This record gives sequence, structure tokens and C-alpha cells, in this order.
Amino acid sequence: MPLLISILRPIPQALVRELKSLELRGPRAREAAKTVFSVLAAVAAATVLNLDDLSWAAFSGYMVMRGSFAETLPRAIMRIAGTVAGALLGLLLAPGAADDPLLLMIFLFLVSWIGTFQSLASEYSYAWLFFGLTAGMVITEALAAPDAVVHFAATRVAEIAVGTAACLVVAGLFSDAPGGRERHAGDVPRSRRLRGVLHEDWLRERWPLFEHCTRAALAVALLPLVWRCFGIEDFSQTAITSYVIMIVPSAAAGERRYATIYERIAHRALGCLLGSAVALVSIGLFGTGLPVTVLTLAAGVWVGHHIQTGREINYLGTQFTLGLLITLVQGPAPITDITPGLERLLGIAIGSAMLGLTTLAWPLAQDKQRPGAASPIV
Repeated sequence: MPLLISILRPIPQALVRELKSLELRGPRAREAAKTVFSVLAAVAAATVLNLDDLSWAAFSGYMVMRGSFAETLPRAIMRIAGTVAGALLGLLLAPGAADDPLLLMIFLFLVSWIGTFQSLASEYSYAWLFFGLTAGMVITEALAAPDAVVHFAATRVAEIAVGTAACLVVAGLFSDAPGGRERHAGDVPRSRRLRGVLHEDWLRERWPLFEHCTRAALAVALLPLVWRCFGIEDFSQTAITSYVIMIVPSAAAGERRYATIYERIAHRALGCLLGSAVALVSIGLFGTGLPVTVLTLAAGVWVGHHIQTGREINYLGTQFTLGLLITLVQGPAPITDITPGLERLLGIAIGSAMLGLTTLAWPLAQDKQRPGAASPIV
């Protein structure tokens, strides 16, 4: 409890400071505007193609964008490559998962473990992140709707590809902004990449990472029990939450600074809650007409990007945008029901709770220092 209080206490003041620092001109405002155009282009393209879930296209348009086209392109390639590879593996494992709950849990454990470990140990971390994420989502879809797994996998790849392509187009229209390469949660120094497996010290040096990945995969693998106990039908957000939160900076995992995980849980839950609340208030006050929806979407993405690129609560800014998108941008037709957004928010809460219980039941070590801001990666 003291740790949770210490994590939550500075958030309100940090949020106020970030909102006061919003800029209408300058480099930050320009980058935020570029991201807004990317999201709007992604949503428009996905709408024209009549894709099932526009929010995945929108969030791809948001998260792939970086300061220059040279930085954006490899990130785009890794996001698409990881999604395609994960979808193919998910399709391969889905038939067994649909017929056997135990196999479902084993498959979820394996893909989550591989995705988490490689996200922290590989130079292609962003691709591995989406490999594990997409494979897990396709496998869980086999439980929800076995006959629709192929359609689900294909549309998920299409949504990611369309959003990413829109981002690349917008990035290419802007001149590159100066600045060095950004570091993200999955980035690791060359000296820490996966190599020398046969070296006698390899396992000992990476044992904390093995423990971290095993606990993360266990949290995801146990989710089918929660789904069955509570009759949950929207599986995706619980699995996504338990998986993504554990992709922390590799130094935090290696040095066992697990307060970073609790911080990510708090920031994900609060950020999604705030973003969903903004979307719901907009829907309640102004309706779901196209002009007001576009304005709300643009303003929310602009603010979320500013918070994400700030100094204090970056991950909360990312999750604010996610909460806004999954509530405001749902399908090819105008919003007529806020239930999907509320269900997704509930899924995030359940996923966070499951991960918290797993962390409490398997405490690996005491925190070494106050948690630091985690880089947004999804």
C-alpha cells in the first residue's frame, strides 16, 4: 500500500504541470500536429476499407510516428513484421487451443514468454513485442469464436498495416525534425543483446530477466481461468494489459526494480480511464456526429502526445490516447453504443488486477529505487 500511494501521489500535480506546458507553436506542437494527421489518415483509410476495428489502425498511426521518417520507417517495418509473424503462429496454434483449455494456457504462456524476453533482449524488440501480442490475441480468439479466427487474424494484420502505412505517408510529407534516435523500453545496449548462449555465465547474468518473463507469461496464461470464472467474453484487453505492462525497461527487469511494473499498471489504468472519460463526456454532450468526433479525436490525440513527450508521466499520456481511441473509434459505422468502450476499460482493469495479484503472489525482490518513467512502446 505505501508503494501504491507513493506512485499515485505525484500523478495529479504532474498532470497539471504537463497540461500547463501545452504549446500551440514550436517543435512539440508541430510533432503533435503531425501525429494528429497520422491518426486521422489511419482512421479514414480504415473506414474506406470497412475494417472491423478502427482503433487498431488509429493507434498504429499514433504509436509508429517518430520525429523523422528515418526513425519511423524501421519502426513501421517491425510493427508489421511482428504482427504478421504473430498472426501466422496464432493461426497454427489456434485449433489446439480451441479444443483444449490446458493447451490454450500453455500456448499463451509460451508466446507471452518469448515475446516478453525477446522484447527485452533483442535489437528488434518492437517486432517481438507485436509477435507475442498478436499471437496471444489470435489464440484467445480461438476460444471466443473458433470459426472466425482466420478472419480475425487477417483483419488485425490489415488494421495494423493500414494504420502504419498512413503514418508513413504523413511522416514522408513532413520534413525530418532534427534530433537523435529515441530510446524505448525495449531498447537495450549491444552488450546486453541475446548472444553467447553457450557461455557459462549467460544464464546467471540473465536469470532476473528469465524470472521477470516467466512471471509475465504466467499472468497471461492464467487469464482463461478468470474469463471462465467471471463469464468474460471480451478477452483481448485483459490479455493485452497483462502482457504489455511487463515490457519494462530491461535495466528495471535485470536490476529487479519492480516498482516500475506497479507504476505502469497505475499509469495504464488511470490513463485509459481519463481518455475513455473524455470520449464519453464528448459523446454525452455533443453526440456522435462526424465533425465533433473528428475535433474530439484531434484534440485528444494532440494533448495525449504532449503528455507522452513530456518529462514526468509519459506512459500515462500514451494510455490516455489509447483510452480515447478505443472508446471514440470503434467500427466503420458511427458510434451508437458506448458499451464496447466500457467493456474494454473493464478488461484493462481486470488485466491489471490479475497482473497485480501475480506480482504479489510471486514477489521476486524488494524495489531498489523509486520507479522511473517507463517509455511508451505500444
